[in-house]
Amino acid sequence: MNEKETFELITNRILSIQKNKEKPIRIAINGIEGTGKTVMAEKLTEYLNSENIKAIQVSIDGFHFNKEVRYKQGRDSAKGYYEDSYDEIAFVEKVLKSSQTEFPNYTIATHDLETDEYLNLEPIELEKNTVLVTDGAYLFKPNYRTHWDLKIYLKTSFEIAMKRGIERDKNSLGGIDLTKEKYEMRYHKSSRMYLNENEPEKIADIIIDNSDFNNLKIIKNTTANNVYN
Repeated sequence: MNEKETFELITNRILSIQKNKEKPIRIAINGIEGTGKTVMAEKLTEYLNSENIKAIQVSIDGFHFNKEVRYKQGRDSAKGYYEDSYDEIAFVEKVLKSSQTEFPNYTIATHDLETDEYLNLEPIELEKNTVLVTDGAYLFKPNYRTHWDLKIYLKTSFEIAMKRGIERDKNSLGGIDLTKEKYEMRYHKSSRMYLNENEPEKIADIIIDNSDFNNLKIIKNTTANNVYN
């Protein structure tokens, strides 16, 4: 299945949800570190807008804790990365819940990674037919789980994700060897904790095997019992 066919399938699911919902639709794109989540979210958002479906990508990276919190279990701690990286409650309140109020809105970010400062940004109003697309490694954790209207899981092997992650991050993480070590000891070790605790493949509405970007495979497409909170 090519990319366009995959996006058509997702679009049909969105249109089906919109028939029964008058508030913004919240889509999660999940997968282990290095799977290709951000690129998929960007392309899906672009595709939806090209089809006259108003879509906005909301990055979970704008909801980090500061370094004092993120690194309190150690700079290289996988457990710390899994438990302390993101302000899950803030994202739920300022995006997932606020987008479902009488006057839907969302906040772009609560933290700036570059300056490590917390932000106090004004909420942005949303049209009720907007689709919010978010990608992240831990989006099916309990705090988020029931708020998504459509949960998409990207499946690849750790080996493939490692290669992609190294290629993407080698310049920012000090070269190939240091990047590989960071993935092995922090990012992918953390991903394994997430998989063991949450079993995201069971939770997902759609599972896409994107081991080959040019030959995507839909391996699950189940109508979910969505909870519209």
